[in-house]
Amino acid sequence: MTAAPSRHGHRLVQTTPPSGRPPQTVAPLHPPLATPPADPPPEPARSGRWRGMVVTAGAMAAIWAVLLGDQPGSWVLGAPAILGGVALAATVPAAPRASGPRLRLSPRGSLRFAGWFARHSVRGASDVAWRACQPRLPIAPGFRTHVTALPAGAPRTLFANCITLLPGTLTADIDGATLTIHMLDRRQDLAADLGALEARVAAIWALPPGGHAAEETRT
Repeated sequence: MTAAPSRHGHRLVQTTPPSGRPPQTVAPLHPPLATPPADPPPEPARSGRWRGMVVTAGAMAAIWAVLLGDQPGSWVLGAPAILGGVALAATVPAAPRASGPRLRLSPRGSLRFAGWFARHSVRGASDVAWRACQPRLPIAPGFRTHVTALPAGAPRTLFANCITLLPGTLTADIDGATLTIHMLDRRQDLAADLGALEARVAAIWALPPGGHAAEETRT
């Protein structure tokens, strides 16, 4: 067996078979080409990022106005707090865009939700304080599961967080569309409150009303 350079610069290997046939020339195989690295994901457009900051600032200002709008001097603290919140939100990396239709905020639904948020923040805290001050501590803790029709992402996350504002409730676990809710008194009827809250969250993005949600209670 002998090797000789070819005109392309490769070494050709000549072999002589034992049967006495003419020598054969075999060229080595080329190494496989390396797979080019994948392109990095595109960064979000600047216009979309600025739009998100404006929406965040508007939502925070609306909530502040509902809570302390009758006190003009409160904006001395409110304006820096809103700017700080927008700056903090801007540092959070954007979540990957989920498949499905793009969500669009509804100004009317957002304002109505801000008023509901302000009222129920006080109502929920008052209910817990009232129960804690009662000598007999009227509670019967337990869990309830609720299947939401809201899409994954911001609507479902906001809904899960706002359940905590309802009197004596707390979102304990989220598994897809199924939420496990802890209740101070499992005897109370929570279905109507959850349905109303889900409709208010859907109105923020002008989503169509969802179907009936299945529920079950367990101790």
